Amino acid sequence: MKSIFDKCKFGDFKLNSRIIRTGLWESQQKDLNAIYDRYDKIASSGVGLITSELFSIYPKDKFVEHSHRMDSTNFMVMASKMAEITHSYDVPILGQVEFIKYNRGIDLDISVNDLVMEDIRKIQSDIIAAAKKLEFAGFDGIQLSIGNNFFLSKFINPYYNQRTDDYGGSVFNRMRLVLELIKVMKDNLNLHISCKVNSFDERKDGFNSAESIEACKLLEKVGVDSIQVTRPLSPLYFTKKLSGEDDLLDYSKKLIDSVNVPVILGGGFNDMGHINNILNSTDIEFLSMYRPFVAENDFLAKWESGECTKSRCLMCNNCYRTKKSVCYH
Repeated sequence: MKSIFDKCKFGDFKLNSRIIRTGLWESQQKDLNAIYDRYDKIASSGVGLITSELFSIYPKDKFVEHSHRMDSTNFMVMASKMAEITHSYDVPILGQVEFIKYNRGIDLDISVNDLVMEDIRKIQSDIIAAAKKLEFAGFDGIQLSIGNNFFLSKFINPYYNQRTDDYGGSVFNRMRLVLELIKVMKDNLNLHISCKVNSFDERKDGFNSAESIEACKLLEKVGVDSIQVTRPLSPLYFTKKLSGEDDLLDYSKKLIDSVNVPVILGGGFNDMGHINNILNSTDIEFLSMYRPFVAENDFLAKWESGECTKSRCLMCNNCYRTKKSVCYH
């Protein structure tokens, strides 16, 4: 039988459990000691792998006030310390690099259809430079979101991408920007590359599950090391009743049968018994959690000791809505 706290392999990593912590907002930017304390509690709790909060590569991006800015003077000091803390507990850490808006000088919020080749190359080079920073800081890898509602998810989504050049049309063409980028990173950096991918998009003419699996196969071919399954507008999509869980489970099962890299299931989990049931009734081996780690950084230690089996997180989404890295309750 599989268990949350199995020691297991995840690509080249050896994990202390099957739980992946996913970060999102950072509201303690001016208090580095608070950040370090939070990471110490998470890393020591029994988590398998940590994905950081959003790292913003553009100073005028939509969520920059709620993210770590990679151009800030203390970013490398902070990132190096975060990596040092997690590694002291034998926990690998990935830096989450994403952006919402692409600006070209005074031209703000350029759409995916209006990017010229110079813009595409700049986006690729900016992400590669960010990855190099993470490598220098001691991070084990990078997570690139081509899911949720971030810019790259729009680039690969036919709902948004109506380009008629080599970067539009087929799934391969819409994935071309990302595939080129990942190929360069794999050839030049020693980092685990994870991609967060939407399982499907319910909008008419949007990214469907068949296209998503085709995209994941392409990601594997260029060297992606793991894939995290998500949905547009997650975690708002997930309610206390875990609406849509069956859809995600069905998609994840198909994806696991289609690729040979670790697949992480994300989406609204906060109950140990429920998670163990999923692990033992499917081929799913890894699950990600976000809000429970905001509610209580070290709850996994209580799960492992038997003190409790459910997170105190109410799934109220207040942390998501207010862009906080600490719990209102």
